[in-house]
Amino acid sequence: MIDLHVHTTNSDGDYTTLDTLIEAEKQGIEILSITDHNNISAYDDLKNIPVEEIFTGTIIPGTELEFSKDGKLFDMLGYGMNLDLLRNTEIIKEGMVHSTIEDETNILNKLKLVCDKLNIKYSKNLSIESANNMANDVLVDDILSIEDNKNKLDELGIYDRTSFYREHFCEPTSPFYIDETEGTFDVFYVSKAIHDAGGKTFLAHPFVYKLPNLKEFLDWLVSNKLIDGIECEHRKHTEDEIKWIKEYCDLNGLLKSGGSDRHTDKHLIGHSCNNEKEIDKSLVKEWINDIQPIYNSNNTIERKPSNIR
Repeated sequence: MIDLHVHTTNSDGDYTTLDTLIEAEKQGIEILSITDHNNISAYDDLKNIPVEEIFTGTIIPGTELEFSKDGKLFDMLGYGMNLDLLRNTEIIKEGMVHSTIEDETNILNKLKLVCDKLNIKYSKNLSIESANNMANDVLVDDILSIEDNKNKLDELGIYDRTSFYREHFCEPTSPFYIDETEGTFDVFYVSKAIHDAGGKTFLAHPFVYKLPNLKEFLDWLVSNKLIDGIECEHRKHTEDEIKWIKEYCDLNGLLKSGGSDRHTDKHLIGHSCNNEKEIDKSLVKEWINDIQPIYNSNNTIERKPSNIR
């Protein structure tokens, strides 16, 4: 079993790098990649963790870089990069600096006003407690916990963090929309940053974006040589969607990847398809051996200057 898409407290995950390794070992993960948003701090954490005493699998370098196109936000997964080269890019330099409590508080206050207009209840003491608490996550976790909101949230299609973020927070037609595309990088920059650092590019969770014509978007990415592969298996993808993406990859000579996109304890590491399907390592057999690991399965840490110092 593998998981090439997990998040830690270095971006918007609930668990530290150490906690993530412990859970990965508990679940029998053979290959792991930590893919924090615009961030590679988890790989610095490994310097202070006795990985060989905790995790018996393989860790490959990864990240998830955000890009915008036509007013929408998307994510590109990168694997196998020289982390020192990637660290010097503008997107990583900016991503390594957390949003401030003040910035996220301002966003939270705007979202509260929308809740007031829609008669959606939220806790009176709801606030941003630390810099990596994203306002959209803080709000949706809270409003989902209030039983009186259930009918209204069901009506709006708000069931979890992902549905709120993708279908409301990032959706211009939603009253909860916050335009965060200003200052973001485009897909050409993101793809080049990963490739220039020696990595491979994979479009993350394509069906999560709810595009009216996904094939057209994928065809455009392929024609511009922006992706090496696609994340086929993901906790939000159905069996039919996984099958469709795999067939698209085969027809277009693309590599396949998969990950849980774990942020919280509701996301089962190493699983796709609503936590029901284990992600088998055969999914990545075509390319995974080309990647230089950060930490390998015979319990030795690759402390190369290019990755961990």
